[in-house]
Amino acid sequence: MPRHVANNSDDEEPLDDKTAALQLRSKRTERQKKQQARRDRKRDAIMSLTKLPTELLIETFTFLRPGDVLNLSRACRRFRSLVDANANVIGNAIIQQRYPLLAQCLVLPKRLADIEPSARLLLLSERRQEFLGIQRKPYQHLRPPDKHLICTCLSCILAWNNLCVVLDFAHWQTHLETGEPLPIIPRGTTPEWNLSLVRRNADFVQAALQNPLWHARILEIHLGSTIRAIRRQGKNKGNKRKHVDMTDEDAAQDTDTFLSKSGPLSLEFPYLRDEYHMLEAYLPNRYWKKSEERWIYGTAVHHDRDFAYVIQSKNSIGIKR
Repeated sequence: MPRHVANNSDDEEPLDDKTAALQLRSKRTERQKKQQARRDRKRDAIMSLTKLPTELLIETFTFLRPGDVLNLSRACRRFRSLVDANANVIGNAIIQQRYPLLAQCLVLPKRLADIEPSARLLLLSERRQEFLGIQRKPYQHLRPPDKHLICTCLSCILAWNNLCVVLDFAHWQTHLETGEPLPIIPRGTTPEWNLSLVRRNADFVQAALQNPLWHARILEIHLGSTIRAIRRQGKNKGNKRKHVDMTDEDAAQDTDTFLSKSGPLSLEFPYLRDEYHMLEAYLPNRYWKKSEERWIYGTAVHHDRDFAYVIQSKNSIGIKR
């Protein structure tokens, strides 16, 4: 029998795969390509914000309202990165253009991280915290500040409380306009809805400590609440007090310029939500100087003054630095 020799696969020539996609050559295909090319040229010719240079985009953002800028930052990755990287520039520019007066009324408390290390130990000491009677009975409508986050001098605590309360005031505007009663919290109880609300407001203020754009957003919210409250109190026949002078044109400007006019003082802090019913324009930290016909700012919240007092009084309460 003939002898069979086994094939050696190593001696075989490798196959050359010459398969390729078929070229689509037809009038219909060529027509579709031309139509797509025309659409692409039209799309490229359309000017949009996403195609603007970075400098122009940042400049454009400074003329928008803070809420609009934050919404735009969610539109695409480029906007998000631009807003995050330039939040300080954008936020400060918006505050200067739209809310220069409100920014002096609702100042930010100083961060503890910005206090010199030796003074931080003084502020964090147990004796110092016990000495702060203002924190012994926390308000129902705002969360006490975190002593590890902000300076706990009197001015910074007042600044924290003011920012939290204007956010809470904004939350209840619809109730105040429709006459729906504000919910009553029985003494000694802590309902979950209230804990969630004051926690949300505190988180909002904490974000503002890190980012001027969020501070501008708080000022925008309070300007909206103030405009609504002024209109509401102007229609309140039972409120015989002096009202804030505001026209429809003033309200439409989306700035706080009209608040520079003479008007009623608003120095009393709303300790309870019930006080929201008669609250018109809560603009703390200023008073009207009649002889000069202008508002004087920085009358209540003054960190440097109160912080110096804390340092000077450390021996009187037995605190060692």
